[in-house]
Amino acid sequence: MGRIEWAALGGDEVETVLANLLYNANSRSIRVRPAQGDYGIDVLVPAGADAKPWDVYQIKKFATNLGDTQKRQIEGSFRRVLIGLVRAGIPLNHWYLVTPLDPTLANLEWFESLPEAAIAWLKAVEEAPLSANEEAEIRAWLDAPGRQIEWKGLPYCESLVAEYPYVVDYYLHGGERRIRDAVKDVAKLLQRDVTLPRGDVPDAPGEGSAALLDPADVREHFERLDKVLETDPHYSYGFGIEPHRRQLAPEPGLVAATQEQLAGGRWLTFKVFQRSAQSVDERPIPIQLEFKIETPEDREAFEIWRKYGKPTVMNAAFKIDLPGGLGGEGDSAQVRLSPAAGEEVSFRNRLRILNPNGDVLGELGFAMTATRGIGGTGNWSRGIDDSRTLETEGFFHVETVDGLPAGGGKMNFSLQPLAGLEAFKAVAAVTFGSHLVAPNRLEVAGEFGPFQDFCAIEALEPLVHPAVARIVRALSVIQSRTPIPVTIPDFSALEPEDVRAIRDAAFLIEGNTTVGTWPELVFDIAGDMEIDIGGHYQFAVIKPLVVHLNGHDLALGAVEHTLLSANVSAIDGDVVHATPHLNDTVHAKFVTDVPSAPAGRDLVRGRAAPDPIVPAEEGDHDR
Repeated sequence: MGRIEWAALGGDEVETVLANLLYNANSRSIRVRPAQGDYGIDVLVPAGADAKPWDVYQIKKFATNLGDTQKRQIEGSFRRVLIGLVRAGIPLNHWYLVTPLDPTLANLEWFESLPEAAIAWLKAVEEAPLSANEEAEIRAWLDAPGRQIEWKGLPYCESLVAEYPYVVDYYLHGGERRIRDAVKDVAKLLQRDVTLPRGDVPDAPGEGSAALLDPADVREHFERLDKVLETDPHYSYGFGIEPHRRQLAPEPGLVAATQEQLAGGRWLTFKVFQRSAQSVDERPIPIQLEFKIETPEDREAFEIWRKYGKPTVMNAAFKIDLPGGLGGEGDSAQVRLSPAAGEEVSFRNRLRILNPNGDVLGELGFAMTATRGIGGTGNWSRGIDDSRTLETEGFFHVETVDGLPAGGGKMNFSLQPLAGLEAFKAVAAVTFGSHLVAPNRLEVAGEFGPFQDFCAIEALEPLVHPAVARIVRALSVIQSRTPIPVTIPDFSALEPEDVRAIRDAAFLIEGNTTVGTWPELVFDIAGDMEIDIGGHYQFAVIKPLVVHLNGHDLALGAVEHTLLSANVSAIDGDVVHATPHLNDTVHAKFVTDVPSAPAGRDLVRGRAAPDPIVPAEEGDHDR
């Protein structure tokens, strides 16, 4: 491409071409539209990986000379950006003047004096002159190491043209039309089978070529078309043909996609990606929608989206003008209504449940997102707790009555399927759900700070049955005694004895003692234990505590069963037979250490029972 005759272009043409060259050079470029309060910024580019600070590019159309009028425009732009620096907190990094004009020596001398001249002018102005502190802030910015205030003239502009010639072609030489033609050519090429001569089509299965159009036949044509499509300065395109309709999903930079069924049932997909943050501003995508509200459910979903901003999918008739001539119109389409980029807010909050006495029954933290309805009258939020077990959805009013706030709203909760979740992680959410029932109350707070009353809980049945919550809590206690992940089982597959074993094990692990009865004890004498027939003993029988769960035998420790009063009724060799004596009470408690026992047998320890305490007869007393 030859040199551009910049002087022959209109001022708007020069600024449009230069701005779009900058967008292509840096996809994060943002154009600041002329308006009150723009502080003389044309294009800003984040200077680093973060969004701030900004390099500011001031675009001027001057291509032939720099007279007093042109200088005053540049001086004014520079003064305004300095005011933005000190009075609006603009995160200014470097400042560049971009104009297709090589400076003269006199121009360079004037440009080098620009900062001092700007400070002097701002200090002398009658309305809101520059203060001493503001001057100091400007000078600190000017004196920062590596600070650049640079004239980027004709060589810079021509280098951008050489790197991105399609920008100039698009705006000045009819490139937009060629892109539209290329899109049409792709569609025609992929439908070539319907226009092939009759002789190219096999007469019967198994005769002739297996395909009407081999990939090799179209590869070269595709490459030529792709080169044309890649000359769009605002959008890049992807296209493909597949046997089945591919489900579209969000992708970085994807702004639109079309799908068309070809002859033979195959599907042609075009995708349109924005090249920069300014693409949809420089080349907007106008769309007209006529929603089809056919059922009460459609009406409700639409009204909830309109008022609160909750995403929904609606049937609609449409007319759209997509880049590359891909637009069209139709009577049947599905339109997803969802927040635009940057309109969905993410935050964290906490919820807790109190009973009527003010006791805290449960508290959870949630990762939240929120949107606002198009009328600004309500917010919709959704969130999930940190264990990803409990989800919340809220609808909040942002309305006024007689000029006064009239907020309020409601919050709904839903539980993920519990089977397969790790009990230790899910127990807090499950417990919380078991208390979501009247007459308890719900309080809300930010990530930090105090709680505030939100609403009374009106549900007559809890989200989680208390029996389920007790089992999950028991499983989380069991987790403390095993390195094997304890996951919540399918409750429908549990037998009553399985549930009892889980709850009993947790009860013991927490340090509780159970009390039961025993009918008879038979064991082998081990070691140097001395046992006499007819003797009165206390025995401790130590059994491993094992719970079978989800295909695993979880060894958790041991249970010591203490028989408080036993009579040795017989000794047959090394086998001892004992029966209850004064009582048949047995106490069971959890012990962490499992002593070794003979293979296949429980460890039994014994000692002589203490003499019973006989209550004194009435009238007896020490003399």
